[in-house]
Formats: sequence, C-alpha cells, structure tokens
Amino acid sequence: MQSKSSFFSMFKNRVFYKQIIFAIVTVFLCFYLWLKYIDFYTLHDEYIVLPDFYGVDIHDLDSVCMELDLRYVIIDSVFNKTIEKGCVLEQDPIAGTKVKENRRVYFTINALQNKIVIFPYITDLSLRQTVRKLENIGLVVGNLEYKPDLAKNVVLNQTVNGIKIQAGQELFVGTAVDLVIGSGLSDKTTNIPNLLGLNLQKAKTEIKVASLNLGAVIFNEGITDSSTAVVYRQNPKVNEKSRVKLGASIDIYLQ
Repeated sequence: MQSKSSFFSMFKNRVFYKQIIFAIVTVFLCFYLWLKYIDFYTLHDEYIVLPDFYGVDIHDLDSVCMELDLRYVIIDSVFNKTIEKGCVLEQDPIAGTKVKENRRVYFTINALQNKIVIFPYITDLSLRQTVRKLENIGLVVGNLEYKPDLAKNVVLNQTVNGIKIQAGQELFVGTAVDLVIGSGLSDKTTNIPNLLGLNLQKAKTEIKVASLNLGAVIFNEGITDSSTAVVYRQNPKVNEKSRVKLGASIDIYLQ
C-alpha cells in the first residue's frame, strides 16, 4: 500500500514534471540542431542557376567554373564548322537549371582538330543513297551536275573543288563533295519538294534527294540561333502540277 502511494505521489512532485519538460525540450532542440546541420551540410536553399555555356572556349572553362563553384567534365567532342574549335556545343544539365555548389557539369565541345574520314564508294549508287551515306560520315553534298546517261539519278563521279576524287581518299569532316548524276535519256524534270517547316539541314537533304540544288538561304532579322530556324517560304513554291529541271536551284527563307 505504501509503494502505491509513493508511486502516485511521484506525479504530484513538481520536480518530476520539470524533468519531463526538460527532456522534451532537449529532444526538440537536438532535432532542430540536427536539421540545421543537414541544411548546412547540403547547402539547403542555396542554388546556382547554370548559365548558357554555348560558345565558351575550353580554355576559359576553368576560370568560369571556379568562379561559380562548379566542376566540369568534357565527355565528348564533335566537329561543327559553324562554331570555333574548342568551344562548348552542349551542356548537361542545361542552362537555367538550379544546381548545388560543386556540382559536375558535363560538356560536349567542338573538336580542336578536324576529323578525317575515308571517302566511301558511291559510284553507281542512287542519289538518295549517296546523300544519306555522305551525311552519315560527316561530309556535305555540294552541287549536283546532271549529264545524259542510261543510269538515271545515279552517281557517275564526284569532285572536290573541281578535282575528281576516288573511294579510299581521306577528307576532312564537313568537306563539300560535288556530284555528277545521270539524268537519263528522256525525262529531265522533277517535282518541287515541300520544305515548309523544315530546319536548314533537313531542307538541304530534301533538296538534294529531289535532285535539285540549294539556292539563296535568307534568314529573317532577329534570328540568334540558325539551328532552330525553320523554312516558312520557298521559291519556287510547291505545286503538284509544276516540275523543274534536274539541278535547278531552290531559294529558302527561314524564321
């Protein structure tokens, strides 16, 4: 009976309640300090908004990333003749992404040295096959010249800067290769392709596949990135009833 009374008397003791309150406060304080430590350790709510590194020279990346408290890794290099060698072409994460300090940013740069490819055998291939084959290895289809031949729309020979080249020769990526194509012995006209909505590269491909040449390329004022521009007008216009001579030129307007 005495032990019972002493047990209940403990709840009437103010010291007991003070100890309970002290313990609860201590637990909450420890939890709060732990959260603050986690925030400090992970730099909670402290972000860096990634800038657009496109066009930044590889030699400037060290100073730029050091100033922003970032690290970087070059993961690839490709050849692009529209931008200076050694400049950034792509980044991951993309510009505008919020990242923590010391985050790694991955870059693809424009190759410092022109890549060399072996010119493939294209004689007797169709024009469509040839365009795809040359573009796949980084070469550019230049002007098309048509000559009467039984092999219609087939490659007869090829030149670079007026000099005839053969399969197996080494060429720099981006070299323009002019093609001599058989026009057949009768019909020498072709349909006008619909280029509306295509970007410049796709429009070039469709023009070559249609056995035509690219004429004037006109960009609207205010365009800052030609790679995102699309064709909104072409001359001659698309007309199912109208045909043009093989090798004719098409002018395109991009916005």
